[in-house]
Amino acid sequence: MPRLRLILLALVIVVGLLWRPFLQPAGQGALLIFDLFAPVIGTNLTALVTPAPRVEETREALDGVETRVTWWRPGWGDSHAAVMMVNGATSQGNDNPATRQLGVALARAGFLAMLPEFAFLKDGRFDVAATRQLDAAFARLRGRAENAGRSAGAFGASVGGAALLAGAGAEPTLRGADYVVVLGGYYDFDTYLASVVSWSQLRDGHVVAWKPSLEVRERLPPAAIAAAPASDRESVRAATVATSYDVALARIRALPSGTRAVFDAHSPETVWAKIAPPIFWLHDPNDEFEPVAEAEVARAAAREGRFALIVPGLVQHAEVTAGAGARGPLYIAGELATLLGTVVEIMRLAR
Repeated sequence: MPRLRLILLALVIVVGLLWRPFLQPAGQGALLIFDLFAPVIGTNLTALVTPAPRVEETREALDGVETRVTWWRPGWGDSHAAVMMVNGATSQGNDNPATRQLGVALARAGFLAMLPEFAFLKDGRFDVAATRQLDAAFARLRGRAENAGRSAGAFGASVGGAALLAGAGAEPTLRGADYVVVLGGYYDFDTYLASVVSWSQLRDGHVVAWKPSLEVRERLPPAAIAAAPASDRESVRAATVATSYDVALARIRALPSGTRAVFDAHSPETVWAKIAPPIFWLHDPNDEFEPVAEAEVARAAAREGRFALIVPGLVQHAEVTAGAGARGPLYIAGELATLLGTVVEIMRLAR
């Protein structure tokens, strides 16, 4: 009996020592992955062992703009690490099913999740006040009583991810985020627009074919034109009809200063060196909304701090449960293990 007690005491001590740095992040990561990929796995294991999240809808004034905000809180406790989510340019706003699924999954994994419905993203337009609104939203999240003394990170999808990166380099509160996670997104607005209008991307120093989706071809050039001062719009329109990547990029970079200021405000590249939080960038190699070349250039760009590029086969653009295909259980297991490793690394930053 004394020996058994000694073994049990040693086990309790080991678990206590490993809980915060290893066991808790692994457990939270597993809960998140098992919830998000339940359609791939075949059952929602997370829902079987966690209570349903508490959901709340509020109206918040963010940088002077009244904004719908959806909150997901874990079904237990009053103190939680937090995550702000930023949608892509979806007309569904906070009713986007993929983002709502992520909010539920985060809450089941123990996080307070916040989803502001930014009007500029819902409308598919560029707004020079975008980063200020994101920063105001993140400050509101930091101010929640449930998050006092805990970590707060941010997740952004597609063009919302690029806006989030721009905000993390330009705005004071977002620069203090514990981590930033991006799904899709772009690094340089100029090269992104040039890729869309020319159906090509620059990889390893070579221009290669890339077919953007019909949605991005129809929405991005008009949005870029509308964002420019009225006096510059014909010049922007001329840049968006170029069929050569090099010609399109040269025309975009030669645009008048008023338009350049707008484009630079939406380009993470202009503030890249100032982004302090660790960055985790997930990008589908076959993404038809933003070319993977944008993530590769970001990885190579000079910057202090952690940067990880993950190219997962089970994540397609903003649909985190798409892409399993019929490759079999071993492929799915390997992909889930890779994603779980990344998620656990992020969870270790959440406290």
